[in-house]
Formats: sequence, C-alpha cells, structure tokens
Amino acid sequence: MQFSKAYYFWEGVFILVGIIIGAGVFVLPYIGYHSGLITTFFWLIINTFILTYLHLAFGEVVLKTKEEYRLIGYAHHYLGPWARNLMLLTTFLTFSFSLLIYLLLGTQFLSSIFNYYSLKISPNLIFIFLWLILSLITLLGEQEDISKINFLFSFLLLILFALIIALSLPYFNPSNLNLFPLQDSSSLNSYLKFLLPYGVIFFALNGTVGVPELISNFKKRKIPLELSKKAIIWAMVLIFLCYFSFIFVLNGAIGKNITPEAINSLSTVVGSQALLIGALIGFLAVATSYIIFAIYIKNSFLKDIHLPLFLANLLIFLGPIGLYLLNVTNLITIISFVGGLVGGIEGLMILLVFREIKKQPLDSSQKEGYSLPFHRGLFIFLILALIFGVVCQIFLVPTY
Repeated sequence: MQFSKAYYFWEGVFILVGIIIGAGVFVLPYIGYHSGLITTFFWLIINTFILTYLHLAFGEVVLKTKEEYRLIGYAHHYLGPWARNLMLLTTFLTFSFSLLIYLLLGTQFLSSIFNYYSLKISPNLIFIFLWLILSLITLLGEQEDISKINFLFSFLLLILFALIIALSLPYFNPSNLNLFPLQDSSSLNSYLKFLLPYGVIFFALNGTVGVPELISNFKKRKIPLELSKKAIIWAMVLIFLCYFSFIFVLNGAIGKNITPEAINSLSTVVGSQALLIGALIGFLAVATSYIIFAIYIKNSFLKDIHLPLFLANLLIFLGPIGLYLLNVTNLITIISFVGGLVGGIEGLMILLVFREIKKQPLDSSQKEGYSLPFHRGLFIFLILALIFGVVCQIFLVPTY
C-alpha cells in the first residue's frame, strides 16, 4: 500500500476511533469496580463482538445501496414508513442525549484544566462556550477538514491514553481489584449490577454513526472499498485494547476511591499532573465524538428527511442545550439509556436492513466492497441479544 493510501486508510480507521472513544469510556472504570471486573469484561467481549458485526453489516448496507442515506433513510428504503418513523424517534433521542453527554463531560474536563492553572470559571459559562465552539465547527467545517482534524485528534488521543495508563501503572495494586459485583443487602441489587455494564459498554463501543463517514472518506480518497472491512475491524480491535487496559489499570491504581468520571479521581493517587493529562484526554475524546456525531446527524436530516439546511443546523444547535436547561444530568443513567435502549433498537434496525440486502440480487455497480456471509443462527442470536438489552433497560434500570 502506497504511503498516501496507507495514511488515508488509517485516517478512516481513526474516524471510527474518534467517534467511539467518547463519553462512555470515562465511566467504564467506575462500572468495572461496582459491577466487578469479571462481569465488566464479559460484557466488553460480548458487546465488542456484537458491535463489530453491526458496524460491518451497516458498512455493507452503505456499500450495496446506490442512494446515499443515513440509517433513517436506509430503514425507510428497505423496510418502509414504520421503520422510518421509529428511526426518526430514536435518532432524535440519540443525538439530543449524546451531544448533551459530550458537553457535560467536556465541561467537567475543561473545568479541571482551568482549575489546575488556578482559573476559576463558572461551569455554566464553560458549557455555553464549549457548546458554541463545537457547534460552529460542526456547522462551518467541510467534511474533508473535519476528517483531518479527527485523524490528528484521535491519534493524539490514543497516545495520551497510553501515557495515563503508564503513569498509573506504578501505583497498580492487585488488592484494589474487585472481581465480582459489590455485595449489598439486596440480592436484586447485585443482579442489577451484573446487568448494568451492558448498556454503558454498548454506548461506549457504538460507532454506527461513523461507518458512512468512513466509507465516504474512502470514496473521496480513492481507497479500495473492500479495505473498509479491514478498517472497521482494526478500529474495534484498538478500541477493545484501549478499554480493557483503561478499566484494568485504573481499577488497580484507584480501587474503591474511583469516581463515576474516573479521571478526576486520578489526582488522589498519581497527582495533579495526571489529572491534567486525563482531563486533556477527556476533552479530546468528547470533542472529536461531538463533531463527527453532529455531522452524521446533520447529514441524516438533510439526506434522509430532506430538512432545509437552516432547520437541520437549528436542531443540532438546540437539542443538547434544551436538555441542559431541563437539568438532565444523571450521567450513568443517560448513558445506559442511550446504549441499552436506543442503541439496541438501532442495532435491530441495522440487522433487519442487512437481511433485506442479502435477499436482493445485486448489479455490477453494487458488488464493490465486501460481502459478509449471512448465517441464520448468528442473526437470531444477535436479534435476541439486542432484544434482551432493550428489555433489561426498560424494566431493570439500575442507578447509583
């Protein structure tokens, strides 16, 4: 592979890395301690497999469809109006809550950075500032420019993650590790703690919104589209290794003192400099995720439901700030809701669309790229797993 093509290939990989490593990763060490590392790593492995397959299936849907849509459009095209209406609802919930999560965490990380330099700035002011800056980047930036920014930010993000893990390793103590769910007076509580990681990890691994952007980037860069499969797999492997190391090392270094945002508790063990690095990691993560996710949603509004550009931009602008003004702030509950319920419905829709793709004969223009084998048993397993996650999120919503 020539240097330029190799660069553009990894640019595509980091489009997914940038959108996936977002808000969800920062609550994983806390979830790992309270639900137990065995439980957490069980769901990490299961959800990595499920979401790798969903990303690959969605990638094939994008490649095999002549028209350019986002998930709302694909659902309408292959499944009909009922699917379009359901995806409209889930997309509205997903983008509103997800952008809010990114902004809330981004505000916390910027506050930590400012506090390190003894700058006292109101969190509300930081939130508004961050909301305006990221929204302007989303509204004014071209896709090509965004891809370059995301590639650089995501590559730096992985380096910083490696650095924070390296700084924490000297303080690693195996006695800090908690392998099983913390015991409470209620056995039901322990049961819920076994289920809790599912939705949070699903959210932390879900990069569906980045798949069309990855493929679009490959087309613009004239990269062979069959390599998009390899790019998706590489992205998921990097994400898995990053999450596994982050959960394991921070649990061993911090133990019972770990906080829901994880990074903020590092200063009690490693020192204030580690907190500064961790806050920088957090800010880069949520900034890249916000930008890519907002672009995806805007394109979906424009291409799938044909909203005017002004109205699409207005919805992106107002969605997260509206929820913020309503004081929606329970981070773990929001992440679990978006991951387990909304993400589960989205995954079910991808599988149903993928099944329709496999039923249809393809002409020569639709054979470019890759083709996943369709296994009925695997399809049923994934459908049941996603339904299980949705049902658990509706009836067994654990909170801390």
